[in-house]
Amino acid sequence: MRKPIQLALGAMFAFALCMMTSCEKVEEITNPTKYGRIQGIVTDANTSEPIQGVNISLSPTGASAVTGSDGRYEFADLEVGQYTVQGMKTGYETNTKSIVIADDAVASGDMQLRPAITGFNLSVEYLDFGSHFSTLTFKIINRSTTTPMSWEIFESLNWLAVTPNTGNLQGGQEVTLTVTIDRSLIYQNTTGNITVHSADMEKILPISVSL
Repeated sequence: MRKPIQLALGAMFAFALCMMTSCEKVEEITNPTKYGRIQGIVTDANTSEPIQGVNISLSPTGASAVTGSDGRYEFADLEVGQYTVQGMKTGYETNTKSIVIADDAVASGDMQLRPAITGFNLSVEYLDFGSHFSTLTFKIINRSTTTPMSWEIFESLNWLAVTPNTGNLQGGQEVTLTVTIDRSLIYQNTTGNITVHSADMEKILPISVSL
């Protein structure tokens, strides 16, 4: 009697195993992984010309690509879902774009990059101490909203001091400088210049003093 029972149990086990395997295969067939792709072109926001050499990063996969001479790039075999592409190149402001990939579809990754604004502005065009003032102020404003800059003051007047005379500004920041003159060293109506220098530009700030 044991042999028929063993055969029956073996048949039941084989049937159960077969059913489990079949279910898994059915699930794989009915719920396959779906894929799509991203294709895009990066252009200059001012000229609409394609930009070569833009570094494109893809989140959350961490994949990367570089645009060709035609400004194009591509990410293939991506599972359906939401992604973010980021374009970066020296001389341009970084841009990001959110993209949703559908099954077996090509999503557009087109984006524009704006040329980076560099340099700085001064809050005044000249400093006139007249015959009464010994202290005046002006500001240095970083024109870029994203790129930091370093600046320094050049002046060779023994009767004038600028504080601070060097520093750094983050994107969009500004700093107030104090200019002090020593009238005891001035014997006549006098003019001079302060030079504000950064890596990208240089500006001259005229100064006048009256007795």
